[in-house]
Amino acid sequence: MTTPTAPAPQTVGDIAAGTVARTGIPVLLFAAHPSEPTITAGINGDPRRYTSTTATYPDGLRAEVHAPGGPSPEQLVRRALPGTDHTSTAYLSTPGAMTLGVEVRHDGLMARAGTWNGWTLLTVTADTNYSGPLPALRLIGANSLPTGRDGRTFTGRTEQ
Repeated sequence: MTTPTAPAPQTVGDIAAGTVARTGIPVLLFAAHPSEPTITAGINGDPRRYTSTTATYPDGLRAEVHAPGGPSPEQLVRRALPGTDHTSTAYLSTPGAMTLGVEVRHDGLMARAGTWNGWTLLTVTADTNYSGPLPALRLIGANSLPTGRDGRTFTGRTEQ
């Protein structure tokens, strides 16, 4: 007689990979963050297609990936941290390279966004005032997807 085994709990990477498979959009995570994020996919005004994925952490930090045709990096940082007038040039670490983008700082937070291989990436982190390293990023699914394509058909399901 075999004893049934409980299914292995899903890791953050498993959930992210499932979201990528369902939506066709990569998921950006903070690699060494101590908390597990809530991963969601958005349709952002297009009721027929997924257009973004978001990993939101309990401490208010978040990372997003937007499909081509979505908001520009400047629009994303201004939406993420409203109330700031000034944007500045910034670099984002992406798989295998750095990409030029923009950043804003407001109320102890920093939002950075840039375009990499057709995907627009956004991170919202604590503002370290240029002291110490930025959080390491982990992009799930980018290697398995064609460069910067539209998301898949919206199914109405949300994963966490």
